[in-house]
Amino acid sequence: MAPPQLTVLDGHKSIGGTKILFEQGPTGVLLDFGTNYQKMSRFFEEYLQPRPTRGLVDQIELGLLPRRAGLYRRDLLPPMDYPDADAGWPGGRLDALLLTHGHLDHCGAMAFLDPEIPVVASPTTVALLRSWQESGKSDVSSEVTYLGRRQPAPESGGRLLATDHSAPKESREFRLIGEAPTALRDLLESSPYSSGGSTRFEPRSISAAPNRLGEDLRYSAYPVDHSVYGAMAYVLEADGGPVAYSGDLRFHGEKGKETEAFVRALEARPPELLIVEGTRLTARDDAPAQARISEDDVERNCKARVEEYAGRFVVADFGPRNVERLRRFRRIALETGRALVVTPKDAYLLHLLHASDPSIETDLAPGGMRILREPSTRASPWLRRVLDAYGAAFLEPEEIVRAPGRYLLCFSFFDCNDLIDLRGATQGGLWLYSSSEAHGEEQEFDFQRLQAWIRWAQMHQVGFRYLADPEPGKPGRLSFDHPDDVGHHASGHATQDELLEFIRRASPRRILPVHTSQTPERYEALLRARGVDAPVIRSQPDRPVQW
Repeated sequence: MAPPQLTVLDGHKSIGGTKILFEQGPTGVLLDFGTNYQKMSRFFEEYLQPRPTRGLVDQIELGLLPRRAGLYRRDLLPPMDYPDADAGWPGGRLDALLLTHGHLDHCGAMAFLDPEIPVVASPTTVALLRSWQESGKSDVSSEVTYLGRRQPAPESGGRLLATDHSAPKESREFRLIGEAPTALRDLLESSPYSSGGSTRFEPRSISAAPNRLGEDLRYSAYPVDHSVYGAMAYVLEADGGPVAYSGDLRFHGEKGKETEAFVRALEARPPELLIVEGTRLTARDDAPAQARISEDDVERNCKARVEEYAGRFVVADFGPRNVERLRRFRRIALETGRALVVTPKDAYLLHLLHASDPSIETDLAPGGMRILREPSTRASPWLRRVLDAYGAAFLEPEEIVRAPGRYLLCFSFFDCNDLIDLRGATQGGLWLYSSSEAHGEEQEFDFQRLQAWIRWAQMHQVGFRYLADPEPGKPGRLSFDHPDDVGHHASGHATQDELLEFIRRASPRRILPVHTSQTPERYEALLRARGVDAPVIRSQPDRPVQW
């Protein structure tokens, strides 16, 4: 049998967009299949997007998706452009996608994968993806848990695709790691559409993940700490020695002990190859040491800020899927005499996550968290479920206006227009930014817009600031390191020192860096300074690496 082969399809020199193919004999396994936002931003932006009627043509021809046989949904390959689908492309059988976690830079492009490829993931990750798809935008790029088939539009000659309304919607095939509660199975196998409607839904049964893939590839899954619940790392029992994939991990959240358990497993049986992230690696030797800000630090610092604004309006702004941060703000609200107010989408996410893990409480009951009632002319199916389950928890904007000091609102930039309904409560309040820094020019423009909203609402802010007013049409000079702003956010990734110590303890024979902007040479230099002499493998897109 030929030796195992590993190909980094995407994400070898970028933070995000990770797509890795492992092949051993006839067995093929994907490790993540994320959206590469760095590549996407070269060609697309909010109002210039891939054309849905052209399927995957735009992404494939621009090099945003790899040309590999057996990967994609056949209904997204227009017959005029690809008469024999993916014939002539390299590739072979694919037995599974091993998904590390529910951030879109690791799972977003799975919407384009053939639904016959089973997806192995934690129950919490699958619940998170279902929530995101149901309550988010409805297009082909969001079809990560269920999908509607496309067909060539009449008289287009196979060039244009249209939704096949005669075909039922179908779910993907999920294999869940560990226990899969009955409540989650029932939710995943239920239709996301309105009951009594004309849309048919054909679910696949939800089953437990097997202990082997393909013909005989054994693997192990390890929960790790990250800024989203349900994150996993994997070890493949490859011919010649174990291959470990870290996914994204950290040590400073509430599940840091789980990351530590993964490290101890690698210490007990060092991998032949360690595929490892490098998000927070620095480019210079003289770069200041990264502060190890933990989630406990964030909770303590944010609580102190909320206490400073007793009796006044406060917004907590953090990542929409960072439920650990939400639960910490729930404690802050309780300890400062406030009720935490979430959006309906947050409530639906909690509803599904509770089904996946009963320890993730919803707390959407009288005396618990409240749900802000947003203006809507029609309740979509997911919102109707929230209304039916938690109708008593809904809160009218007028109630907040009457007593702004009684509430702590969970908002983000995309909820800013709800501030208009809260005018009269916001003046002199606090916008507490507790999320990541800007990555790229487009996100800097978002901060410029966020600044405009905060100023319109006559609120103070902490967590970021402009050092000078921006020129019209240009992003301002953003700062996240002013002494008053530091300590309100903890990264989802290990610090540089923690990551290098993790690799030292794992003692891999070889190292393959992914999810990093640093070169292999920089990785090697940092590791040598730690006494680690394992070679760092150079990878090229869509070419097998030598290991």
